[in-house]
Amino acid sequence: MRSVCIPRVWIAAATLGLATVTILSAQAPQPPAGGRGGQQTPPAGGGRARGGVMGAGPADAPFVDAALADKGRTVWAAECINCHGSQARGTDNGPNLTRALVVLRDRYGSELGPFLKRGHKMQSGAAASTLTDDQIVNLAHFLRQRVNDSFRGSPIFQAQNVLTGDAKAGAAYFNGEGKCSTCHTATNLSLAGFGGRYEPIDLQQRFLFPGGGRGGRGRGGPPPTSAVKVTVTTANGESVTGALLQMDDFNVSLRDSSGAYRTVKRGPGVKVVKDDPLAAHHALLDTITDTNMHDVVAYLETLK
Repeated sequence: MRSVCIPRVWIAAATLGLATVTILSAQAPQPPAGGRGGQQTPPAGGGRARGGVMGAGPADAPFVDAALADKGRTVWAAECINCHGSQARGTDNGPNLTRALVVLRDRYGSELGPFLKRGHKMQSGAAASTLTDDQIVNLAHFLRQRVNDSFRGSPIFQAQNVLTGDAKAGAAYFNGEGKCSTCHTATNLSLAGFGGRYEPIDLQQRFLFPGGGRGGRGRGGPPPTSAVKVTVTTANGESVTGALLQMDDFNVSLRDSSGAYRTVKRGPGVKVVKDDPLAAHHALLDTITDTNMHDVVAYLETLK
């Protein structure tokens, strides 16, 4: 379970009808036991969707049962490998599934099952609707394992040559369809020398996922310039601005420019305005193709 930060000092309160709006100040919330994300012990029996899934939220990565993933590999080799490749990273006949939303959002077959049950054609010629529930769960474990093994923290991760694109095509995308030059120009967020400061694999990471661990989660001090900023105005007109830490239907948590941690209770009359400096990068992930990605990395590598 995630830790709950209990506020220590009440700064101000205003009542509007039945809703009470409160601005609180407290020490920074501590990460849950077990490290960031609250890593938990896997459930007995392999974490099946119908057999006691980890007590984690939808944002937490599903546990991978290696034995079930091996069974899923057998199904994969028999029915999927010709189109999607041995590591599910795609071929000329099928897309890269380690980036597919149906896989990334899946939890033990929750997304993969309904997709396959609609009758996706397999390499044997049979419809995927013939797969059993166990086979689908096994495939889900296999695919999640492929996703995890693409992370640099994986013990079997091996950096590959990412300079496979066309630098001229990358420049065209950068200045055209990708709209990268809207922000990155000679006078604004210049990339001069960018290719000389980083290895190609790091260029790719910074291009696709800039900001790293942004969000002002460190203790004290001003938030980084790449942090998502939020301005909250209460019903009585009091306003607070800072780096967004967490927001849901009930509360907004932020760190202001002085480093103070604050939580605002949401309710009628509370206005929340969010400003994400990296919104264009996040939106790009939904449209950019693998070819575009490698072309842009090849172009960035020339900026020395």
